[in-house]
Amino acid sequence: MNRKTNTIVFSLTASLLLVPALPALDQRAAMDQSPVEVIRARNRAVTQILDRSGDEPNEQTREQLKDVINSVMDFRELSRRALGKHWNGRTEQEKAEFVDVFEQLIRNSSVKKLSIYRADSVTYDEPTITGDDARVRTAAYKDRKSVEIVYEMHTVDGEWKAYDLVIDGASTVRTYRDSFYRQLAKSSYPEMYAKLVRKLNEEQ
Repeated sequence: MNRKTNTIVFSLTASLLLVPALPALDQRAAMDQSPVEVIRARNRAVTQILDRSGDEPNEQTREQLKDVINSVMDFRELSRRALGKHWNGRTEQEKAEFVDVFEQLIRNSSVKKLSIYRADSVTYDEPTITGDDARVRTAAYKDRKSVEIVYEMHTVDGEWKAYDLVIDGASTVRTYRDSFYRQLAKSSYPEMYAKLVRKLNEEQ
């Protein structure tokens, strides 16, 4: 995959992670919340920050938004599923390094299109919960258009975390996995990882 295509893939899929999601609560409160309440509370928090900051948030506010927007994500599980069959072949150090770079790329992308959080309304269906797993369907409405967002979640240390978002039928995990598999079919893991690091350095 060439550099231009790689950049497009990351811009698209990272922006998918942005669709209504939103704030970190204290751990005790999070443990008492249902998965729907976690998502709803985070949406409220992002909306409040954007209402205070206006159309052009400053750098400090953007860093705050990165924390809030991405606090619901389990990046290690997202990374594991995105690398798929290539995950188990990595050393523990390689896994930790991949998760760190992957998370930073997503965090940076998550504040590039903040208008996506300015929906007119968001609806939340009752969650489907099976043991430590849950699925939450939401729908965001803006200018008579709607986007369906399904959160695939599980519990991590007593908190509900999302490891995949399915946006109008498109799985974020699958999108990343397809991209990584195409790259790994043409090159080695170290080469692919080096591309991610270069992209991250370019964003600094």
